[in-house]
Amino acid sequence: MTVGTTRPSNIPLTPPKAFALMIETACEDFEILQSLVQGGLKVSAEGSPIASRAVRAPARIMMALAKSFVFNVRRANRICDSHKAVIAIDRLERTRFIKASGRVTAIRDVNEHGFDGGAGDLSPTEHFLADGVWIDETGLVVLAPEKILIGPLNLYEIYLSVRRMRELAGFVALAERHLSIKQKC
Repeated sequence: MTVGTTRPSNIPLTPPKAFALMIETACEDFEILQSLVQGGLKVSAEGSPIASRAVRAPARIMMALAKSFVFNVRRANRICDSHKAVIAIDRLERTRFIKASGRVTAIRDVNEHGFDGGAGDLSPTEHFLADGVWIDETGLVVLAPEKILIGPLNLYEIYLSVRRMRELAGFVALAERHLSIKQKC
């Protein structure tokens, strides 16, 4: 099975296209995660030789989607911040996105480097949530489709910002912009 996109290596991935790819991927990761939470998508482990794998599979898949969301949002944040001049986004919208998406940085850093050793400031830290739950940056707690927490961060709040940016700079927006430029010529 092939997953992802393939493209000829001689076609450059421009910053606007790279940004679109990151926000599209992040949105899809979160939307699939939400579908699992809501029960619209189910994981089946029929014929699994090890029962514990079947029991753990849905939670492991949800965590993988949550981490993928965080990592892709962080990548989109860096692309958007470092390529302001070539990504056609209103300054206020860009500022809102960078601020909201920047909130995933600590979560991403702990998950990426928190267990390397010697990185004391990147170690997981427990946080007490109002819902009576203790969680660190490596844990996932699902309380509702709009309350999916990784560490102390509600991913749904970040998703709303990423979804807004997808409308402005995702693949559909890029295609529409390209079409309008072609029509003017």
